[in-house]
Amino acid sequence: MKQISFFIVTVLLMGSTYAQETRRPKRVTLKLTVTDSIQRVDHGYLAAIADSGIVMLKSPVVFDHTIANPHSNIISYQNISQVTVKRKGSVGRGILIGGLSGLALGGIIGYISYKPTNCEGAIICFDFGPGADAAAGASLGIVAGSAIGGIIGALAKKTWTIGGKRARFDNMKTSVMDMTYGKQY
Repeated sequence: MKQISFFIVTVLLMGSTYAQETRRPKRVTLKLTVTDSIQRVDHGYLAAIADSGIVMLKSPVVFDHTIANPHSNIISYQNISQVTVKRKGSVGRGILIGGLSGLALGGIIGYISYKPTNCEGAIICFDFGPGADAAAGASLGIVAGSAIGGIIGALAKKTWTIGGKRARFDNMKTSVMDMTYGKQY
């Protein structure tokens, strides 16, 4: 029994030390719109963020801060006026999450709102039970939830005004790193 307890404690300690080593990156593709100091707008995908600027590519790429090196095509923070970051696929993700939420909520509301039909004195009377009301509520909920989720997903973006200032760029860099790696406590 002591050996089993020792084994469990050892496995838990090993797991906790492994979990605290590094932050794991999420596989995120970020769409980027950069307005430079002469008000020229450029669109692309955020590949990495270096200490002195951002690395932007024209083709979709998964964000990875380790690919920023001196040989990269870095846009210096001094030349950046404004940056807008939007997660690729946010509209589809919004539709999916909204649709599933609407399905569940509409089904629950439809089931709760069921009232038995009074068939007294009627020639033909249909009462499909609470399942039909739940299905009707779920179908209405999925349509409404998908529409609302799609709108929210389309509007979800983050904009920073850099204006060539180092402190504002560092603030943006921290926010993007939290977005791609999760918040660091």
